[in-house]
Amino acid sequence: MIRHAARMLAIMYCVCSQPAYSNYESQAVTPPLSFSQFCIQYPEDCRRQDDRRIQDFRSSIQRWRELAQINSTVNFGIAPKDPPASRRDAEWQIFPDEGNCGDYAVTKRHLLLRSGWPSSALLLAEVVVRATGEHHLVLLVREGRAVLVLDNLSPVVTPLVDALDRFTILRAESGADPQRWTREVATF
Repeated sequence: MIRHAARMLAIMYCVCSQPAYSNYESQAVTPPLSFSQFCIQYPEDCRRQDDRRIQDFRSSIQRWRELAQINSTVNFGIAPKDPPASRRDAEWQIFPDEGNCGDYAVTKRHLLLRSGWPSSALLLAEVVVRATGEHHLVLLVREGRAVLVLDNLSPVVTPLVDALDRFTILRAESGADPQRWTREVATF
């Protein structure tokens, strides 16, 4: 009953909060329904979080290793499951035994948030895979001037400029507010 009510609230939020596409506020768009449901289940992961990393201790090489380790750990720690066969495609979960791209992306984001990364640097992004036309979720990580992609379809962390050969970005979280989504790549 509570789960049903949460789903209904998420649907109402998506439908009533803003138009599907707007020219205001950096081309703000409605977040995916799955994201709205995720935020009801995991509200702490959807709040703005400041950078808690110790900047002096951690070199860019150490941060790169942390990204690579989390990407690899999550990619191998969750068994892939096609969306129709999973418990429900619309429900992203942290640390499921098996899951789809949404589960991989939110788990990676969750681990990086717990490691002290700021929410403004960890942006979920809905993309379309060029080869198949399939909608897919990845995690974009801003590290200095670079934007890196953590993807369950790739064993390595990839710079966004290289990954754009494989997919097109439809929408992503705004770096200013984790609850808002945008179409503008420049805001990533």
